[in-house]
Amino acid sequence: MTDLIDQAQHFEAINLAQSLQAQLRRAETQARPAARGHCLNRECLEPFAEAEPARLYCGPACAEAHHRQMALAKYRSVR
Repeated sequence: MTDLIDQAQHFEAINLAQSLQAQLRRAETQARPAARGHCLNRECLEPFAEAEPARLYCGPACAEAHHRQMALAKYRSVR
C-alpha cells in the first residue's frame, strides 16, 4: 500500500524524467560551437594542448563569459 510520500516520490520521478527528456531534445537541436584549439572566450583565447582537440573553454567561468558574449551579440544584431 502506498502512502502520500510514496506517491509524491513517484510523481517527482516522473517530473524529473520528463525534464531530462525535454533538456535532451533541446540540447540536440542547439548548435554547438566548433572547437578551434583555443578558449572561445574572447577575453581569454588561451591555447589548448594538442591532446585536447574538442575542448571549448578553460573552465566554467570562461564558458559563462562566452555565453554572455554570444547573448549580447545576438541582442545587438536584433536591434
